[in-house]
Amino acid sequence: MKLKQHITISLFFSAFLYMISKSWIIFGSSLISGVLIDIDHIFDCFMEHGINIRIKQFFDVFHNHKMSRAWLIFHSWELLFLLGISAFIVRWNPWIVGTIVGFTQHIALDQIFNKSNKLSYSFYWRLKKGFRLKRCFRID
Repeated sequence: MKLKQHITISLFFSAFLYMISKSWIIFGSSLISGVLIDIDHIFDCFMEHGINIRIKQFFDVFHNHKMSRAWLIFHSWELLFLLGISAFIVRWNPWIVGTIVGFTQHIALDQIFNKSNKLSYSFYWRLKKGFRLKRCFRID
């Protein structure tokens, strides 16, 4: 999915959460985490193309799969599981609850709409595949 779609959907989910919870903290953390999870794409691009990449070049590299590896450190069901444990430990702190919702909707939508395998968003599985983009995702 593209950034604009993630922003729109995160805004929708976060507004819905606000209507239920009446919590601006949950609204904000859901919105921010639902979008900023994509910051790991910047890390991936820098690792492969260097830190001097321009914004237009970044989007070309990212959208046209011009990378050989996909670390995607935040796009991980395992990280989501750890956030769930954290939420339980801190008695469902609204910041963590919102972050969990934002991460969950983002990863779930990526899983559905991107060219992924069933395990593409498992960090451990990508690690076993050497983080190789073409081994972890269905790239034409």
